[in-house]
Amino acid sequence: MRKISKTTPADLGLFLGSAPVRRIERRNYHRAVDGDGGDHKAVGLSPFRSLLERDLRTLLSANPEIQSYAIEPHTLEYFIPTPIGSHEKHTYVPDVVLRYRDHRIAVLDAKALFFTTTKAWLKCEPHITAAYNVDHNVPFVVLTEGTIRLEPRLSNCEIMKRHRYIVEDSAALIRTREVIASIDLPTTIESVTHAARINSPEGSIRVYTAIMNLALAGEINLDLSTPFSIRTLLWRRSL
Repeated sequence: MRKISKTTPADLGLFLGSAPVRRIERRNYHRAVDGDGGDHKAVGLSPFRSLLERDLRTLLSANPEIQSYAIEPHTLEYFIPTPIGSHEKHTYVPDVVLRYRDHRIAVLDAKALFFTTTKAWLKCEPHITAAYNVDHNVPFVVLTEGTIRLEPRLSNCEIMKRHRYIVEDSAALIRTREVIASIDLPTTIESVTHAARINSPEGSIRVYTAIMNLALAGEINLDLSTPFSIRTLLWRRSL
C-alpha cells in the first residue's frame, strides 16, 4: 500500500512572512553563486543558492500571471517502496512554491540539466512528483537552463524588472493607457511613445517605463520573442 506524504508546514508554506526551511548561509565567501534575493512578489525571504535559481526568480517576477511565491517554504516527507514491501522515508525541500492570480498553486525546482539525469534524481523524482500531484493536488515542475535561460525572453524580463516602479509615475501611466486605448493594435513602443508626447528627464523615457509596468501588471502583452527595442510590438491582454 502506498504511504501518504506530508509537508511541514502543512499548507506548503505559502503565506506572508514565510521563511526558507533550510538553513541560510550568510556571506558564504567560498561560493559566488549564493546571494540574497529581493522581489515584490516574494512573501518572505528570497535567497538563491545558484545563478539558475536567481534567473528563475526573474521570470517569476516578470510573469503577470503569478501573484506571489515563497522560497524553500516547506519540507516534503515522502516514501519510496522497497523490494521487501516496506517504505523508505525521504525528505525534499523545493526551490519555489507559487500562487497564480487565478489561485492555482504550483511547486517548481530549478535544476541543471546534468543533475536531472543522475541515478539519485531519477530514483527520487517520480515519487516526489506523485507526492505533490496525488497527495497535495499541486503540479511539481522541474525547469532546467534550457527553459529558464531561453533568450531573448530572460533578458527582456530582466529589463522589465529594472523598470518596475518604486515610486509610481501616475501621469505617464494614465497618458500611456489613453494612447493604447485610442490607437490600432498591435502597435510598437515607438508609436505609443510618439503619440503620448510626454517630456522625460535626460537619460530616461517615461512612456517606455510606463509600458514596462503595464506589462508587469498584466494590462498589455509585449513580444518577448525578439530583443526589446522601440520597434517591439505590444497589444492588449485578453481577459
